[in-house]
Amino acid sequence: MIDLQTVKLNDGVGVPLLGYGTGTAVRLSGKEKAVDFIKMAYSEAKLCHMDCAQRYFNEESIAVAMKDLGLKREEVFITTKTYKRRKLDVEEVDLFLIHVPDELKEIGLGKAWEMMEQLQCEGKARSIGVSNYRIADLEETLKTAKIVPSVNQTDRDVVEIEVHPYVFEKAKPLIDYRHQKGIAIASYAALASIVRHPGGPVDQVVKDIAEELSMTEDQVLLKWAHQVTYGGIVITTSLKKERLQGQVKAFATMPYLSDTQVRTIADAGKKLYFRQFVSI
Repeated sequence: MIDLQTVKLNDGVGVPLLGYGTGTAVRLSGKEKAVDFIKMAYSEAKLCHMDCAQRYFNEESIAVAMKDLGLKREEVFITTKTYKRRKLDVEEVDLFLIHVPDELKEIGLGKAWEMMEQLQCEGKARSIGVSNYRIADLEETLKTAKIVPSVNQTDRDVVEIEVHPYVFEKAKPLIDYRHQKGIAIASYAALASIVRHPGGPVDQVVKDIAEELSMTEDQVLLKWAHQVTYGGIVITTSLKKERLQGQVKAFATMPYLSDTQVRTIADAGKKLYFRQFVSI
């Protein structure tokens, strides 16, 4: 594997900072074809962090890809997510997240988190965290938590927690809160400004920075998302080998953006509000 940087969580677990979002791979290519793209991401782009979720029915695709490649369990870092009152007796995963807090009202966020803590104690998850949690959700969880969540993944269901320039101003209070609590941030939709909403005020700024640093625009935005989330995890997806290889290279060998460059992108993002996803 390429020497990709890792993010050290509050429990000491090290996470490869760039993860492959297999949910999007399944959505774009279908469940069976997604296996080929997961294998490509691992074997040709050297991405060993696979992000999945029970809700998106992509855990099986990772299992099939690992079997086809003859991989040992320890060769892949697996992040997965549970939701509602689904069965939680999973095989050991590296990072296990509660998915959608609004669907846990029946049992309560405190009780749900207690179940996650038990899973970690039983050795079924090396690290435990949450996804889509707002400040109020985190506050409720922390009232009774014995273990502070290691991660809050910025998934697509809550307005505050996409991480790209056109939502950063709204996301920043939650990003800052999580950082203050020692909870790592895993960002989602970092490329939305140029992929989903091209032609906006961020485009030229990112292009200029990319040319200045001899980088591509997607490399710049992924680095930006990593830096504005206090060195957080970044989830990416592409069905193109060359693009993934370039994104891995951004974190393996390329320099950080300057404070001025980071701020310039954020300032351009303030001129437009756009969300890649709406609440589901």
